[in-house]
Amino acid sequence: MRMNNGLPLSTKLIYGLGDTPLTVTMVLFGLFVLFFYNSVMGLPASLVGAGIFFGLVFDALIDPYIGYLSDISRHPFGRRHIFMLWGAVFLGPCFFLLFSPPRGMSSTGIFLWLMAAWLGVRLSGAIYRIPYMSMGAELSQGYDDRTALFAVRGLFGLFATAVAAGLSFLVFFPSGAARSDPKLIYSAYPRLGIAFGALITVTGLITVFSTLRHRTFGTPIGEESKRASRQMDFMRSAGQALGNRNFVPIWLSFVLFFLAVVFNASVAVNYFTWYAGIPNSRDLSTIQICFYLGALAGVFLWIAGARWIEKRTIYLVATVSLAVVMSCGTIFIGPGHLLGTNNVPALALGHAIAGVFASAVWIIPPSMAADVVDQDELDTSLRREGVYFGILNLGDKVAAGGAVLFSGVLLNLFQRLSSVPSSATAHAPAKPILIGILYGAIPAAILLAAAVAVLPYNLGREAVGDIQEKLLARASRGSLEMHGA
Repeated sequence: MRMNNGLPLSTKLIYGLGDTPLTVTMVLFGLFVLFFYNSVMGLPASLVGAGIFFGLVFDALIDPYIGYLSDISRHPFGRRHIFMLWGAVFLGPCFFLLFSPPRGMSSTGIFLWLMAAWLGVRLSGAIYRIPYMSMGAELSQGYDDRTALFAVRGLFGLFATAVAAGLSFLVFFPSGAARSDPKLIYSAYPRLGIAFGALITVTGLITVFSTLRHRTFGTPIGEESKRASRQMDFMRSAGQALGNRNFVPIWLSFVLFFLAVVFNASVAVNYFTWYAGIPNSRDLSTIQICFYLGALAGVFLWIAGARWIEKRTIYLVATVSLAVVMSCGTIFIGPGHLLGTNNVPALALGHAIAGVFASAVWIIPPSMAADVVDQDELDTSLRREGVYFGILNLGDKVAAGGAVLFSGVLLNLFQRLSSVPSSATAHAPAKPILIGILYGAIPAAILLAAAVAVLPYNLGREAVGDIQEKLLARASRGSLEMHGA
């Protein structure tokens, strides 16, 4: 295990830039895919949800194996960097195709296009993301420095999502550009796809080539059992990770957290359009930017707090608080409610507060998982960042797919209850109160379950310090024995 006294700021910054492709893809997917394919292309919401779900399940199934392959790769370009390179090259073009289905196709054709483009996004994204996250766990092993590294990554990711979420409404859906709602105009979506697709690929490639001096070269996992096949070795490694008593609570809570936030994001445009009554794109941009400004402030809050508060405690406080804020979006906003509709100041303030708490998920769980990797190395003498982060992202994808599928199915159910045609393109997909429940109350309940799930995790500062001291002592003994031989 390589120990260090802290990474230089320049390394943290260039590593943080690499989160841009991931967060831009995530936020624009959450904001627009369900709305675009349902309300603009006329594909039933349940089919949109099914297509997204199966793509994410495919992604989830390959994540741990991609992590495993990056752990053992000996490629001259670096075991993480060779994967990141190809992922960055293809992710941007696939993202463009996702928002560019040809017009005039049948529902079957639209569905098949969605499936193909989405599978491309998920595959290329996984090839980039898993090695990228694994490289972060390799760069720094200090308890606080590790949190700081992931916090810098979070800052870049939040800035990128603020730009994507805020500018997308202003630039691609400007109010007054047409008599109808600009978000219902098809031509805006391919322009959005090509602009942000280029940003995704360019920032990914910058990170790949700027971090080459940190590339590492793996040795095969399971070297002690050379007769075992690669597949059996992978299954053993994955099984040991899933049996780790501290990793499972993180994984389960992470799944539930992402289930809640993606569920919330997938109906956000419907919520603003049909429930909160925000017709102006400039107001929508303001609300989105307030969320990410709050999240940026939250990152600094959590960096400071993590120096004297345990990571699990921070995560619990942030998760429960976010649940409370989300529920307010249903209780206080909407027709006939206390704050009514088209209340931009209230929504902007609420989103800023929500951003403060939501930013914890960009920092704390990956830092906790990296601590688990240290514990695993002490127990097994194997360094398996790729396997652990692959499984962590497996949960992320399953949760995201389940959230979109679940929200699509519920939208279809609420459409029937509201007597709205499933392919309607200019009307609310359900009664406003039902959309409000989808956006706030249901995700809040899931977040509370996420808080309960993480309670068994018990790797605090003292325990991690003890683990790292033992790893350093072991490495020192190994070095002395090698020189003595």
